[in-house]
Amino acid sequence: MIFNYKNILLAFCLLAAANLLANPQTQFEAANAAYQKGDFHAAIDNYEQVLKTGSFSEEVYYNLGNAYFKTNQIGKAILNYERAALITPGDEDVQFNLEIANAKQVDDLGKIGKFFVKEWWQGLHKLFSSGIWGGLTLLSLWAGIGGFILWLFGESRDRKKQGFIGGIVLTLLSLLLYFIASSQATFEKNSSQAIILANKVALKNGPDKISSDVLEIHEGLKVELLDQIGGWYKVKLSNGDQGWLPTASLEEI
Repeated sequence: MIFNYKNILLAFCLLAAANLLANPQTQFEAANAAYQKGDFHAAIDNYEQVLKTGSFSEEVYYNLGNAYFKTNQIGKAILNYERAALITPGDEDVQFNLEIANAKQVDDLGKIGKFFVKEWWQGLHKLFSSGIWGGLTLLSLWAGIGGFILWLFGESRDRKKQGFIGGIVLTLLSLLLYFIASSQATFEKNSSQAIILANKVALKNGPDKISSDVLEIHEGLKVELLDQIGGWYKVKLSNGDQGWLPTASLEEI
């Protein structure tokens, strides 16, 4: 058998180039370079390719949101800022840019007041990611165990009392932190929220085109997903209105 070494070398180079292009870090750096040059469309293409490899981070979503904002794609900018905020809820830069992008959203629907306990619970989620809440859970649990050890082996009565009370309080705190971490992890995997990406779309009374319109909504609006039938989502708006939207008009956070 006669080998064509030129073809083998060409195939090897193409394979190496493909592997290089498929490297998330390489594409991330290429996206950053394109962004710095002002080539925002190329930056978007490269950031999206990074996400297609299964690699994601707060920085990728944040930078992608910035690139979409620069190209006046407000819906996708908000979508990616929201995804970045899921990973790092307390990031001030993400929240600042998200507020700027939301200010360009044209719908002013208002909000229904929430029960204060529910609002407090949701506010806790926004402080940290599930990973940080999980770390705080472990720290609190180990501190509680330390308290019980002090109770068992403390030399004085006061030490034993302090260890017992501290152990109970910290163990109960670890349970609360665990529920917060678990709830946040569930929310990060399935937020049940979506962003409208269509320039404008009619909210329908039913899951079909012939149903009457409830109202017209626009790009960048956040909605809550309630149900899905075929190619339609049942959604809830911030003012409490409910209706149906075609799945192609929005994307889940």
